[in-house]
Amino acid sequence: MIDRERLQAQVAASGYKKKYLARALGISAATLHMKLNGKSEFKLGEAQKLGFLLGLSEEEQARCFWTLR
Repeated sequence: MIDRERLQAQVAASGYKKKYLARALGISAATLHMKLNGKSEFKLGEAQKLGFLLGLSEEEQARCFWTLR
C-alpha cells in the first residue's frame, strides 16, 4: 500500500508536473492521478521508475510504496 501523503509530497517537491511524470511512466495523467490517490495500484516497474524520476533513495521508495497498514 502506498503512503499517499508522503508520495504526493515527493511529487510536489520534485518540481515536475504530473503530466510530465505520467508521460515518462507511459500512462495517462488521469491514471497517474488515480494511482496517487489510491484508487488504482502502481505496478512494480511504475513504482521503481517514478522513484528514480523523483530521485528517491531506496529507503524513501520503501516508505512511499511499500508501507504496511
